[in-house]
Amino acid sequence: MNSSDKASPPWNLQALSRSPRIFPLPEWEDGDIKALFYEGMPYQGRSTRVFAYYALPESSAGKKVPAIVLAHGGGGTAFKEWVRLWKDRGYAAIAMDLEGQLPLGKDSRGLRSGHEWGGPRRQGIFADYGESQEDQWMYHAVADVILAHSFIRTLERVDAERIGISGISWGGVIASIAAGVDHRLAFSIPVYGCGYLYEADNQYGDSFREMPPEAAAMVKRLWDPSSYFRQVSIPVLWVNGGEDSHFPLHLTGKSYEAAHNGIPGSAMCIHFGLGHSHHAGWSPPEIYAFADHVARGGKPLVQVIRQDSDGKQAQAEFRSDIAVTKAELRVSHSDKYKVEWEPREARIDKDTGKISAELPEQAAAYFFQIVDEWGRLVSTPLVSLQ
Repeated sequence: MNSSDKASPPWNLQALSRSPRIFPLPEWEDGDIKALFYEGMPYQGRSTRVFAYYALPESSAGKKVPAIVLAHGGGGTAFKEWVRLWKDRGYAAIAMDLEGQLPLGKDSRGLRSGHEWGGPRRQGIFADYGESQEDQWMYHAVADVILAHSFIRTLERVDAERIGISGISWGGVIASIAAGVDHRLAFSIPVYGCGYLYEADNQYGDSFREMPPEAAAMVKRLWDPSSYFRQVSIPVLWVNGGEDSHFPLHLTGKSYEAAHNGIPGSAMCIHFGLGHSHHAGWSPPEIYAFADHVARGGKPLVQVIRQDSDGKQAQAEFRSDIAVTKAELRVSHSDKYKVEWEPREARIDKDTGKISAELPEQAAAYFFQIVDEWGRLVSTPLVSLQ
């Protein structure tokens, strides 16, 4: 199957759109942060429950608030700190554990405590491909975030039309899938994680190459986000680090372009010096500016209209409600994995809304970085010259 073809999701979305059965956990609450189990999908013939923290912000009487679903990455869990961060910004928030665990410390093996109703733990990189489809981790992880969405949208103070999702690392992969599967969402913010993992020149691509061909085709069709990009109808903000060792930058750019679908507000943000962790992944200010634009009418990030080059000079056209004060060209002499992106000066023509820069000889790939006067960064799609 070509990844650009429209995929049929393996989930029963009608069933997942109903709020799951809830089991409150008052002993796990921390002030305004509430805790619960909610019923997940059956695993190996038995019922499961998913641990989650959630919170509602203060609001004036009768005023509904936007909400966010938060999906952690490898080694993560339901983070109270993440929930509180969004709550303090005026959002209802829910963060769930996606590996059948409780949010406790890790043991000598790096694992958190499980519980008797836990679903599957993630097995490497799609290493559970031999299990039945409904028992594979990605099936459960995506279902768990959709169910969390179904729960939080039923809360009286939540505006069901203003709910988004953000995920970090593996959670970013999940948020990428959810953008094309859960059409009730208003926006999606994948951090690090993206699609086209089978093309990566690292451990992700290796995992596909080591599978039997029929298994690799199945995993690509069901669990790689690229299978669902044509179905994305909401704005998506793609966030990554310029030197990320897990999710190659060119695949983030490819995901941005494939899922854009002409949707206003979508953007990409590449931060050089951004580490790969949960705390680093929820730190970029563009995440909150993007959510505020979609859910609260805030000023949008810079919008990239087009870009092109003649082999000697690169140009990009932009639109912005906030004055653009800085731009630079990032250029590489290779368009492969783990490349160095050299910064070069770019010119801003504020009258025409264009930026331009000279391309060095033997340049293999480039993109622009654009910063507005509020300090918010947007990156243009990566362009390969080879």
